[in-house]
Amino acid sequence: MRLVLISRRYPPQIGGAERVMANMAEALARSGHLVTVVSSQNTAEGIAATPDTEPADQHHNPKLIRLPYNGLRMIGTAQYMWGLDRWLNRHRADLVYVSMLKHDAYVAVRAGQKLGFPVVLRPEGAGLTGDLAWQKRGRFGAVIGRKTRQANGLIALSETIQSELLTDGYDPNRIHLIANGVPVPVEPWSNDKANVTNQVVFVGRLAQEKGLDTLLDAWPEVLKSYPEKQLRLIGDGPMRAALEQQAKHLGIANSVEFAGALSDAAKQIRQASLFVLPSREEGLSIALLEAMAMGLPVVASDIPGNRILVKPGVTGRLALPDQPLMLSEMIVQAFANQAMTMEMAQAGRALVQTSYSIEAVAQKHLELFRRMIDETPR
Repeated sequence: MRLVLISRRYPPQIGGAERVMANMAEALARSGHLVTVVSSQNTAEGIAATPDTEPADQHHNPKLIRLPYNGLRMIGTAQYMWGLDRWLNRHRADLVYVSMLKHDAYVAVRAGQKLGFPVVLRPEGAGLTGDLAWQKRGRFGAVIGRKTRQANGLIALSETIQSELLTDGYDPNRIHLIANGVPVPVEPWSNDKANVTNQVVFVGRLAQEKGLDTLLDAWPEVLKSYPEKQLRLIGDGPMRAALEQQAKHLGIANSVEFAGALSDAAKQIRQASLFVLPSREEGLSIALLEAMAMGLPVVASDIPGNRILVKPGVTGRLALPDQPLMLSEMIVQAFANQAMTMEMAQAGRALVQTSYSIEAVAQKHLELFRRMIDETPR
């Protein structure tokens, strides 16, 4: 199959959705299919456009194409959409797979209807920050929403996203529940003191929905039991300044590091002693999956997206969102009962190996893609 994956942002740009599409492209290519990833340039990050060349071949698989985008909000988006439409009209695809229900999806569905290839869309996120919420408030969101409802298929990463799609009038027969997948490292995480620091780590966007204000409120209680621990927040976002001020106000600034966005986040996670995800909203967190795939102990918020992976007392610990005392208690328990914590971490890694490895998830995608291609008149 000639598969085209479309993602507005793509590594080395950092983010969960970006890592998902990169992992998927590599896995589909390893399965013997010809994969082209179409993304956009970003001059602010030093990422240039690439020539409009032929799709992937055996020597460059997956192949990455970056289309021009001048960085201006409306003009740049129109430029990118025009370039994407032109590219899809010039290059043969058996199926197109699109990240996010936004402008890229609109262009892809329209091109697929014209040229006769199936289009599968992938909503990213849920709740107030998800794609469906954007369609309600974004410029041209309603127009884009009407077009995305005509896609051949939609992949819901979780039951929460599936429920949102159904509520918004998407055809239930076109929605397919397939979770995210991640590479599973050969070597599991170890609590060997020579390799692990005293850091408790979070990876993600510094935004309101991630619940980091709750984590900072919980941190003084953790320090009472474990004063040597350090909290490391890897990522950037609109809440950074407010969170830095909060840390100073709480008197914990010396034990909290704002590391910014890092391209080697997986390496940083491996060096930590615990992974924490205090989100108020999640679809299915890539950072949480990656931590569990390593076998790193985890504490997460008790919300639907996290409960898919974290079973209390089995694969990790859960604390109710917006409950600092409960969150601090779970973190302290993780360190106080190391034997039980390691058992849960190993069970979490086994769960990811069985059901959420990138190879297993890629095969589910391929089965769906083949069916879509067979059912779509050329």
